[in-house]
Amino acid sequence: MEQENKAFKMMSGRMTFVLASVFVLFLGLIARIVYLQTLMHEQLVSEGENRFERVLKFSAQRGNILDRNGQILSTSTPVDSLAANPLVFCQNRDRWQELAMTLAVEVEHFHERCKLYREARFMYLLRQIPPELAEQAIDIGVPGLEVRREYKRFFPGGPIGAQLIGLTNVDDIGQEGLELKYDDQLTGEEGVQRVLKDRTGRYVEAIDNPRSVRHGSDLQISIDQRIQSLAFRYLEDAVKTHKAAGGSIVLLKIPSGEIISMVNAPQFNPNDRTTVTQGVLRNRVVTDAIEPGSLTKPFTIAMLLEEGRVNPETVVDTDPGQMYIGRNRISDVRNYGELTVTDIIAKSSNVGTVKLALEEPFEKLHRTLGRVGFGYAASDLPGESAGFLPIRKRQIEHATMSFGYGFSATALQIARAYTVFATDGILLPITINPKPAGFVATGKRVFSTKTAVQIRQMLHKVATSQGTASKAQISGYGVGGKTGTTHKLVNGNYKNKDYISLFAGFGPISNPKFVGVVIIDEPRSEQYFGGAVAAPVFSNLMEDVMRIYDIRPDDLKTLISDNTPLTEGSMG
Repeated sequence: MEQENKAFKMMSGRMTFVLASVFVLFLGLIARIVYLQTLMHEQLVSEGENRFERVLKFSAQRGNILDRNGQILSTSTPVDSLAANPLVFCQNRDRWQELAMTLAVEVEHFHERCKLYREARFMYLLRQIPPELAEQAIDIGVPGLEVRREYKRFFPGGPIGAQLIGLTNVDDIGQEGLELKYDDQLTGEEGVQRVLKDRTGRYVEAIDNPRSVRHGSDLQISIDQRIQSLAFRYLEDAVKTHKAAGGSIVLLKIPSGEIISMVNAPQFNPNDRTTVTQGVLRNRVVTDAIEPGSLTKPFTIAMLLEEGRVNPETVVDTDPGQMYIGRNRISDVRNYGELTVTDIIAKSSNVGTVKLALEEPFEKLHRTLGRVGFGYAASDLPGESAGFLPIRKRQIEHATMSFGYGFSATALQIARAYTVFATDGILLPITINPKPAGFVATGKRVFSTKTAVQIRQMLHKVATSQGTASKAQISGYGVGGKTGTTHKLVNGNYKNKDYISLFAGFGPISNPKFVGVVIIDEPRSEQYFGGAVAAPVFSNLMEDVMRIYDIRPDDLKTLISDNTPLTEGSMG
């Protein structure tokens, strides 16, 4: 009996211990629940959200850049990027090897990303990969991995006009050129939505209403990609043929003032960032200010015609082909003897130009050059230089400025200045925005119609066998223009063996529709004069432009003689 009592007591003690233990554990669980639901509530909710809740962002597609005919110059194509939550992804390394093999990267890449973002909640693993590759990566099932849709900029024309169009960065934000200037218009607004995801990173449920994505707006510009392609080819050929350092072409449409072509060499391919080297992003047409040289002479002569000091047949004695101002010699390529004002332009006589220019005060020359736009930016394109039009005090400076030395201008400024001769004396505003057919820009009158027509006649003679630009001629059309060959100015000093070859012109001569400027920088072949290097580029391009735009040929009967005058007011 006594043994039974001992056994009962022992059993009761064990039960009491078990019950007490269960009770203590129960109290512990209750305490833990209270602790987690009160003191740890916010932290746990945050951890849960970080692991299973995401703010899903819908990238906005950047607007296209289109040429005047609707051809795409720049567009954004969809790509995917792999991203991850480091708190999850970096703790699940057992599938990294398979993921690395699928993505063709080293496993060390994941280690480096995890080390760099160990305290972050988000990181990119790989940016802008094909969507099918991203899908393969997600199918591996690495926890914490996710896909984000993005867009990558693509430029169908490659290097053609790349300096004008510009670039975007990896986030599709404009960095250069028109991509930067019109970034606000091109960039949209991303959409967002909070979602739940499973342990593999797949989205399973939306938990609130999204903010809709707003895609960027398209930008249409006045450039004609057909002309761009031709200009690009002719410029590249000229640079290669003459072993030049580079070059530029700009072409304006008359009378709208639209820029229809703007190309530079050397080029880069915006689809291949390895081609982007120092200085290659520069849009030389608007950034590089050079001394325009003999391209200035028509404006000097126009000033004198406007003042009534001379007429096209006024004779100037240039014998013996040189003159001195103090110790400074000004010379022509040879002794032309007596020249009419028309022939001073046709032969590009420095002596004749200076003799006439010095008959008027320097202030008039300076004012004339300023009125045709020198010293002022010609447009609002990115990086544009205003050039340099200083006030000179010495007589030699007065003389050299009359034939294009001592001040500087960009190719676009020169092209704009030449619109005064293509529009019967009106300086046109320049625009990159397309205008409707038949649009006539409202410009500023600089010269009388009579003066502009007289200069146009002179410039027509330049582009004949009697002038310096016989290679600027095109079949079926008369053209006008002026050659230039200047010594290159580097760090304030002229480099005797480095030249810049230039040509500025317009056509057709009877009713100008286009003004173009060609610049070839540092030609190293045997030829370096503007008439031999730059004028043929103008001829080739302008002949194609006339064909593409179906421009009516000039009346060849009235142009059969090189000296046949044009009809005043022929612009209509």
